[in-house]
Amino acid sequence: MKQQFRKQLFATFSGLILLGIFIGWNYILHLNSQQNNSNQVIMNEREHIPEKSGLTPIRLAYYDFESGDIANPDLHLSASGHQSNQSMKLDLRVPFSPGLWIQFKDLTHSDSSWIRASGYIWFSCPVSEVKCSLVATCNHKGINYKYMFIPLEKEDVKPNQWNKINIDYHIPPAPDKEDVLQAYFWYRGKGEILVDEIEVTFFRKSEIVK
Repeated sequence: MKQQFRKQLFATFSGLILLGIFIGWNYILHLNSQQNNSNQVIMNEREHIPEKSGLTPIRLAYYDFESGDIANPDLHLSASGHQSNQSMKLDLRVPFSPGLWIQFKDLTHSDSSWIRASGYIWFSCPVSEVKCSLVATCNHKGINYKYMFIPLEKEDVKPNQWNKINIDYHIPPAPDKEDVLQAYFWYRGKGEILVDEIEVTFFRKSEIVK
């Protein structure tokens, strides 16, 4: 019993640390980009992975929030989810969801590489007040470039039910291997929404076997 308790405590503590790091890092990068955005390319026009691209999908990130302790307020969990028991609450205190944070040096990519980020959202306010974006971007020394976003208040979403949102993002060339590829939900409103089953898939050319 003691060993099981220690494992549960360690899992909860580790999840809290990772969540705090992700939210804090996104907040810092967001502020830096807002202050130094002269080279930032902001896009909200949709891109689409070609249907017959021949690209191989690889899952890079997935969050269903089922393993977190609902009794721990620091994890910001809700006791309902999309076909599950739990989801994550986004509000003024915790505006960023977990998602993808990976450096280019850890990716095997080419000019034809993409990511697809998706997730489910639930809200009870009017659609015009949802104020949440699904973001995909690259970051170079604290500055975002090719910043793409989908403002959910302009999407065909409905209150009081789970809505699936996704974004396709053509990965641009990186000035530096230390640059970061990111995808996440950013809540810009004053109320609260729920997010669940956040997934980021990487699409790249299959390796040619000789």
